[in-house]
Amino acid sequence: MNWLDTEHRYGLVSRALHWSMAVLVLVMLASDLWMEALEHLGKASLMDLHKSIGMLLLALLAFRLVWRWYNRGRPLPPAHWRLAAHLGHLALYALLLFIPVSGVLAAWGSGHGIDVFGLSLVPAGPEIEWLEEAFEETHEVLANLLWLAIGGHVLAAFAHQFLLADRTLKRMA
Repeated sequence: MNWLDTEHRYGLVSRALHWSMAVLVLVMLASDLWMEALEHLGKASLMDLHKSIGMLLLALLAFRLVWRWYNRGRPLPPAHWRLAAHLGHLALYALLLFIPVSGVLAAWGSGHGIDVFGLSLVPAGPEIEWLEEAFEETHEVLANLLWLAIGGHVLAAFAHQFLLADRTLKRMA
């Protein structure tokens, strides 16, 4: 069991971060559907869960960025693909940062605080309607862009597997 990335395989930490964040992101993106479907159970509790998972993702992103800086053993794509790979990862990381930030600002503008799994992280404040509206819209647009970035990420993984034949999917599995 190797914790660090090598030229031949991603390490345990990188794989755990990648797949746990992937699952949580998909849950969050689908949450719009399940929150509407389960609205009769009490939307407040579902929204609290949504906010908690969002903050967990933000914390995992921070750890992932530190880990990426520390753990430099991962294989690099071919030189002519490197710019696309860097831009794709930058887009994913930026969206994973700004989506929860916009959600926090929307919640704060609505006069609600942010509780993370029952612990108060951001206290409630006064309602600021323009802030809530602006950042709810921003939150939704960024989430839609994340779907596109994920699609590009999946296509790139298949390109690695079938065009470059560099075993990237096997190294990440």
